[in-house]
Amino acid sequence: MIARRLATALTWLMVGAFVFPILWLLLTALKPGNSTFAIPPVLVFVPTLEHFVEALSRGEFASSLAHSVIVSSAATIFGIAAAVPAAYVIATSRPRVRRVLRLVALLPQLLPPIVLVVPLFLEFRALAITDTLYGLAFAYLTITIPVSIWVLVPFVEDLPPEIQEAAVVDGAGPFTIVSRLILPLIRPGVVAAAAISILYTWNEFFYALILTSRDAKTATVSVVGFMTVKEMDWGRIAAAGIIVLLPVLIFALAAQRQLTRGLVSGSVK
Repeated sequence: MIARRLATALTWLMVGAFVFPILWLLLTALKPGNSTFAIPPVLVFVPTLEHFVEALSRGEFASSLAHSVIVSSAATIFGIAAAVPAAYVIATSRPRVRRVLRLVALLPQLLPPIVLVVPLFLEFRALAITDTLYGLAFAYLTITIPVSIWVLVPFVEDLPPEIQEAAVVDGAGPFTIVSRLILPLIRPGVVAAAAISILYTWNEFFYALILTSRDAKTATVSVVGFMTVKEMDWGRIAAAGIIVLLPVLIFALAAQRQLTRGLVSGSVK
């Protein structure tokens, strides 16, 4: 009984530690400007949307939201398109080869981002694709492809081998097997991989900070733009943070089942 109560208390403590910063950010965004740094903190006030209006009226921030949607969607789509056949190859390999291939596939996620972003920046500058949406989406493939492979391999492994053997006997080639047989059967895994990839790329900050400057700046980087040498407008910063957080929070809640299944399947295999 004591252990159960302790576990319940610990769970609520963890929930509070997660919810409290978001709640405080929301309160800061809704406070009038003169109440933001009042001491003692003002907890009872008339909410205002002025900070949200000011944040969205800034053209750079509004366009950065569209950039985040475009880049996250493109990186997720192309990442899954590359990960599905890769997951099939890994899942159908011999056990020893399979372990090596899974490790190689996860290698970009195991490396510090700085190790990858420097050569990417040099290559992008040579190709004149820095500060472009397609350049940033290409860089994000180093995130979406490994994550998608990690999620999809267990789903392919769960398929009965007799299905694939029957397709081979019927004369189906690798492309036909993957596109017409494997892909429909692992659709839940594809949804899970897409959900996780979108969350990763939407929240990504470091690549976008280094590889963009103005034309392809994403929402996470644009929030920093409200911090200047002259002022730190915490009301607008908090409002921009809530605006960036809200879509991904809603998406995570809506795709909770797929996210859980994807994470669990990738961890138990």
